[in-house]
Amino acid sequence: MFFLCIICIYYFIDPSKNSFFLKCPLRLITGYECAGCGVQRAFHELLHFRLLEAFKYNPLFVILIPILLIAILISFSKNQKLRLSHFMTSKLFVFAVIIIVCVFSVLKNTEFYKDFITHL
Repeated sequence: MFFLCIICIYYFIDPSKNSFFLKCPLRLITGYECAGCGVQRAFHELLHFRLLEAFKYNPLFVILIPILLIAILISFSKNQKLRLSHFMTSKLFVFAVIIIVCVFSVLKNTEFYKDFITHL
């Protein structure tokens, strides 16, 4: 029920046009965007099936959704070889996720990234 309410809020209310949604503390303090900046707007766009606009707001979030859905489906698999629980809790996986998020955060604040996104 809670998730349905959240989905309805993000479907009917555009976070880019309303000020009562959460703001990124890092961006407010430093002016730099974190890896999560744009997720609320991207989620709103995804709910309206505007994939390119969602990708422009936060490509990492848009790419992550199908990966997470596949991981969830595999986790419910009865085949033990396909189970991801051991892999997703491994130090290598956690380290890789941290590196990807950090690299994306740095890249997101470059002129190269901003030019690339505006030309999509």
